Amino acid sequence: LVPSRIAGFVGRGYNLYDAQQIPKLRDRLLALKRGKVAIAIMGMPYKCPPAPYEASLIIDSILTRQGTRSSIEIDIYTPAPIALPVAGPQISSNVVDMISQRSIRFHPSHKIKSVTDNKLEFENGFKADYDVLAGIPPHRAPEVVSSAGLAEGDWVAIDRKTMKTRFKNVFAIGDVTEIKVGALALPKAGIFAEEQAKVAARHIIDEISGRTTIATFAGQGYCFMEVGNKRASYLEGDFFNPAGPSLRLEAPSEQNFQKKQDFERTRVKEWLL
Repeated sequence: LVPSRIAGFVGRGYNLYDAQQIPKLRDRLLALKRGKVAIAIMGMPYKCPPAPYEASLIIDSILTRQGTRSSIEIDIYTPAPIALPVAGPQISSNVVDMISQRSIRFHPSHKIKSVTDNKLEFENGFKADYDVLAGIPPHRAPEVVSSAGLAEGDWVAIDRKTMKTRFKNVFAIGDVTEIKVGALALPKAGIFAEEQAKVAARHIIDEISGRTTIATFAGQGYCFMEVGNKRASYLEGDFFNPAGPSLRLEAPSEQNFQKKQDFERTRVKEWLL
């Protein structure tokens, strides 16, 4: 993450993807009695595309429980023309409908230029007031990756089926990579990193063992989008579909929220414990 790319953001806004800043953001929201909350996507691409919309819905539910929601406005700004470009216009429209039903305003094609005290300025000339700013900073591969010469621009180019880079015996997976899907790129999501890791590991094991590898990354994945009040939507997609990315969005439910919790517990146990 490169929050310093946006003039004035550091020190004025909360980084929505920084675990150290989230408790501070929550405290600030709980203390807010009236005003404007802005959620700004500050660059494309970014990790977990539904996350800013998920955050807006969770913030809405927190403020509703506090009894302050009717006095607080929530706005989402994105440089993209639709909510989730790689998911297409229909899914994007469904997501916007979800947030609109909770009186959360959506502002597409608003690329942020700078942040000053209580004011956002966008490249299209629009200016907006805010009292609390939650931002998703611009992303790029870590400095160690760029310094090693692995990145081309901000990301590492790979073979989308094998995870191989242009360097011999070097594989790359997850958020540091860029996999083109037409004019766009595969979303940066943990489920893809998990599947890519399996493919890369299989290639390495088979190469060491002298076996022929047939493992390939299929470009299929899913995620959950929490909407508050212990409910969540479920989104799955086939991004390598020859006819173009094919996605399906399930309506929010308590069952999907439970599946989300089970998914998180499973990954924490498998990866971290």
